[in-house]
Amino acid sequence: MTGLKIKTISLFAAAAAVVVVVVAFNPWRGSGSAQADLAAGAEQAASCRLIPGQTAAFRFSSTVTAEGQSDTFEGVMSWQVEALNASVARVRASFSKVSLSQDMTLPAERAASPQGLPFFLQVDSNCGISGTAFAPQWQPKSRLLVATQLDNFTFVLPQAGATQWQSAALDGLGDYTARFSVLSQAPLQIQRHKTDHLIRGAADSFGIKIAVHKSQATAMFNPLQPLWWQAIRGEEIVSLQVAGQPEVMMQQRFSLQRDDQLFAAVPQADRALAEKSTPYDLAPEFDELITQQQSYTEAYTAFVSAITEKPPRYFDAALEMAAWLKKHPEDVDLLVAELRGQMVDDARPTAFLALQLSGLNNAREALSDMVFDATMSQGDQSRAASALADLGTPRQDVAELLLARAAIKDIAGNASLLGAGSMVDRSDDPALRQYIMQSLQQQLADTADQSERLILIDSMGNTGDAAFVDVLSQELSAQSVATRRRAADAISRLPAEQARPALLDALVLESDPQVSTALIDALKHAGATSPELVEVLEKRISSSDANQRAATIDLLGAQQTERAQQLLIAQYKRETDARIKMQIGRYVPAKALR
Repeated sequence: MTGLKIKTISLFAAAAAVVVVVVAFNPWRGSGSAQADLAAGAEQAASCRLIPGQTAAFRFSSTVTAEGQSDTFEGVMSWQVEALNASVARVRASFSKVSLSQDMTLPAERAASPQGLPFFLQVDSNCGISGTAFAPQWQPKSRLLVATQLDNFTFVLPQAGATQWQSAALDGLGDYTARFSVLSQAPLQIQRHKTDHLIRGAADSFGIKIAVHKSQATAMFNPLQPLWWQAIRGEEIVSLQVAGQPEVMMQQRFSLQRDDQLFAAVPQADRALAEKSTPYDLAPEFDELITQQQSYTEAYTAFVSAITEKPPRYFDAALEMAAWLKKHPEDVDLLVAELRGQMVDDARPTAFLALQLSGLNNAREALSDMVFDATMSQGDQSRAASALADLGTPRQDVAELLLARAAIKDIAGNASLLGAGSMVDRSDDPALRQYIMQSLQQQLADTADQSERLILIDSMGNTGDAAFVDVLSQELSAQSVATRRRAADAISRLPAEQARPALLDALVLESDPQVSTALIDALKHAGATSPELVEVLEKRISSSDANQRAATIDLLGAQQTERAQQLLIAQYKRETDARIKMQIGRYVPAKALR
């Protein structure tokens, strides 16, 4: 495919070294205050009346297509309102049922799935997203992935009486004007156009020419459920040309539907430790940075300042410190001394990330020491283990150390075990891969502790190696419901061709609705399609468990066969849940449901 799979371009999670091109648009910055151009209509301003404790869930889908290939991101976003300060709400959110394919994007530029990772939104009373923050475990490309969705689904409600209004905004391409208009009042339906794009950033430096040809989206708000959006649908068309290569036209289509029955509990997270910088403002890769500081003291002062300023720039701080360390390896000891001393809590995760990004041997040695340092907190030992697993090319001595640390049954030991599994996915060394995989399998065979087995199952899923399909398939018949659910999720992260038969066999025998739902979700993630699968799903579509019915409908809808359509139509006629009936309508033409 010419002109598309190039080093600097990623559709959902662009490399930090380059401006996010195509459709990677930033959530709203600043107040995002709308300016009414024409007043006529509602007497009272619409409002996102958020109350602490409220929850909601939204099913979303986004697909980018060019030259016959596509990147797709779909799943469910659940959120819970944590606090309200004046008219600004703090919302904690996470994703579940994630399906992520990145066929257009080079492997090195692909984002990791954000499944289960907590993040925060700051939401104004006009429904504008005025701030985001991501938990420390988020990868930069995954933050960019989510930023694209948040921008797609962000609308600013009108002031009282306005039917047309506009707002200045900023995305990965540059400054633009968002123009809004009211299409209807009952229910409130708003259309958004992005216009006047002023392309900025690294595009000129890389010889990239970008043009936005279409950017239109429509959102519906339900006044009876004043918790943000009810439904959104939109399309973006962008052309991109890199010097010496043909122009590429790229199209993104996205949709969202509120579906509260899909709500999944959002993991707890400390917002004080979350990354609050704008994803599209990530600095260049550290080896391309030119550090301005003249001494380590200046570099460290700039590091702390980037974290303590408002808004904090955690990832920038990590990259800049990594750049300094790469040019001054002897200063690794000074940063480690800060970690062992009185470094503020906000800066600690960023310091570990800087050590990881430096790729230095002495950084590896320092992290290895900290993994076992009982004078450090469990959190710092866990961060050291995670950084060590991701530092540079995977090595045998690192794997041995992490597995030794995993023998200590605590939080840091769990992090070490998970990190060892991820090393397999990153390594091309057959001997190293075999060593880690054999160790994981032996530990699973030797332990009867339920908590340890769950961590081992997760670690096996992290390996991404088909050799674990058989091992994990045995866990699908375990007595524990939690074990079977965790095994289904782990198998879904293994190669799809080997995973599908094991998942289908387990679904045939499974009786627990929660495990069945996990298996169906895993089969969808694995792209399962077959007449046999449709037969199995036929027995699940009328389940008394609404979540299992919803998962079954989604997988049947992906089959695109006549028998699958018949089952969906039959279920629509007997379905009593209005939301599930609406879900079926996404896969079956309206005339077939009359």
